[in-house]
Amino acid sequence: MNRALRIIFSRYGIVAIILVLVLGVIALAQTREQTPLDGGDSGAESPEGAPTSEMITADDGFATEECEGDGCYAEEELPQEAVDRAVAFTEAWLNPYGYGPDGWYDSIAPYLTIESAGLMQGVDPISVPAEEMTGEPAAEGQKVTVELDTGTLTLTMTEGSNDWTGNDWLVSAIDWTPA
Repeated sequence: MNRALRIIFSRYGIVAIILVLVLGVIALAQTREQTPLDGGDSGAESPEGAPTSEMITADDGFATEECEGDGCYAEEELPQEAVDRAVAFTEAWLNPYGYGPDGWYDSIAPYLTIESAGLMQGVDPISVPAEEMTGEPAAEGQKVTVELDTGTLTLTMTEGSNDWTGNDWLVSAIDWTPA
């Protein structure tokens, strides 16, 4: 027994234990990669009409789909204060002061829901595809559209609070349509 413990705790024994652990982790990772998301056999063909990986398109995380069912937004118009918050967000989003990523994020974060703020963290303001507002904002349902010099910005507004403001109108989704 004493001899076995001496071998296990020697440098060769510790190297062997680490090697076994690393190989085990690699084996588990390879098994996980071979398992498809739907839990079926990765070599099996998908049934007729089932979505395949080719059917899935890239999502920027901000575009929203049309809502159907009970979980949808109410059809009533947004109050003027929600439209004003959308315009204030747009002005900050356009980055008129030329902030770097951290300063720009700090300027837009008070207008965003916690989820949207998390998605915008680390985004470089150089990626903003416009420079100025060219039209008046228009509210329809829970969305505010703002015409910009190179396209249309559509903001989905939600009443709530975040880490920066109390209960107020916040941007929960951002959608950009180039002109």
